Amino acid sequence: MKGRRGRGERRSTGGLRRRLVITFALVAAAASVGVALTSYLLVRQVTLQRATDAAVRESLLDLDEAAERLPPSPTTPEVEALNARLQQRGAFDVVALLGDGSFATTSFSLSAASVPATLRDPVAAGRVASVRTTVSGSPSVVVGGRVLPDGPSLFFFFPLADDLAELTLVRNVLAGASGTLVALSAGVGALAASSLLRPIRRTRAAVQSVEAGHLDARLPEDGGDELAELARSFNRMAETLQRTVGQLQDLESSHRRFVADVSHELRTPLTALTTAADVLEANADGLNDTGRRAAQLLLIETRRLRTLVEDLMEISRLDAGAAVMFWSLVDVADALTLALEVRGWDRQVEVRVLEAVTTWADPRRLDAILANLVGNALEHGRPPVVVSASADAHHLAIEVADTGGGIAEEHLPHVFDRFYKADPARSRRDGSGLGLAIARENARLHGGDLTVSSGAGGARFTLMLPRRQAPPDEAEAGTTVAQSLHAGEVPVTQGADAYPNVDQRR
Repeated sequence: MKGRRGRGERRSTGGLRRRLVITFALVAAAASVGVALTSYLLVRQVTLQRATDAAVRESLLDLDEAAERLPPSPTTPEVEALNARLQQRGAFDVVALLGDGSFATTSFSLSAASVPATLRDPVAAGRVASVRTTVSGSPSVVVGGRVLPDGPSLFFFFPLADDLAELTLVRNVLAGASGTLVALSAGVGALAASSLLRPIRRTRAAVQSVEAGHLDARLPEDGGDELAELARSFNRMAETLQRTVGQLQDLESSHRRFVADVSHELRTPLTALTTAADVLEANADGLNDTGRRAAQLLLIETRRLRTLVEDLMEISRLDAGAAVMFWSLVDVADALTLALEVRGWDRQVEVRVLEAVTTWADPRRLDAILANLVGNALEHGRPPVVVSASADAHHLAIEVADTGGGIAEEHLPHVFDRFYKADPARSRRDGSGLGLAIARENARLHGGDLTVSSGAGGARFTLMLPRRQAPPDEAEAGTTVAQSLHAGEVPVTQGADAYPNVDQRR
């Protein structure tokens, strides 16, 4: 989970950086394209208008000269000679339309058909007109005018290739500048994203440290912006959390030590009470009825108190991390048979082990788990009670099932809670409510777990353990699974009475 979360967070920060860079680039692209397009259109308009105005001025001068040089009714050779003279004054071509329908031109690619139709009527009316058009595949400015009222009509074709080449150069320069601006904006966006994400990454790292239990993680509070205020707020929260967790840990440690101390101190007087109760039970024949009932009640409650104290001492060892594991090779079928025979349950429980299964485990703790599960099934379930075992190369599963009424769905999440009893009306003789909690902790000391399921056919407890082909390494074998939570606390060595009696299931 943590690894996936880390990758998700890297993707989220990478996505934020990408979005910032894209945003900067898009804004720069929109701005640069707008400026470049506007600039290009303005330059194009000015350039073409300037070329048109120049063409009109040149055409007016040429029309004046033609009026001076041509006779009233010029012939075609005279018009051709004039056209050649006019062409020498500039880089343009001339098409002259004579009154008899003939024409004279200075270029083989031009003819009377080359004259734009939009100019014919204005020129015929005696006006000078111009138009920008494409003639023979070449953009040009065409200016037309009439020489004298009865003279020929002259049309001047000024090419725009040079002007359009200049406009193409301007367009390319603007496009290159726009691309450069977009790239620079993306770089600025990347720098801005890095400077923005750096404190975010520090905050994320600090949050992950706190999540991992390092409550002393802090953020630098430099600056006066929103991120610095966020860092200050985080530091105040972390300090409060560290202080609160420290107080809770001290309180929990105090409670655990209190339970362990009280349980330890109760063992001596409890032993004396148990001995006295046994003596009373052995001599109950010499007591009257009231004395015998009192002796029997004393014996029952003394034994229950002994069980409770032993359970509390075992819980204190587990909480303190002082539980000791003694590993040995265990035959599962033999362990089940022995656990049932010792307690006289072998005639009440069916054992199903299809093949020989062995694993490395702590025999005493495994016996305690099995005794708790089978005893609860016999006491609170209904026969037949079936214990089955199965295994593969890596795992071992032991199931204890009964055919009773099962466990209500609302109680299933709390079955392994300490001091939890599903039925508040249960007798005080039903146990302390610690048996299943201890059984589950013993399963976890083996590297496994204990689970429960229930249905109309009864309850089923499943003990899952790793199937070990060799004893654990030296760091595990014969040593405490975890160090004591309190400095100077001496772990209690497990003896024959270190395992709880069967006391509860639901």
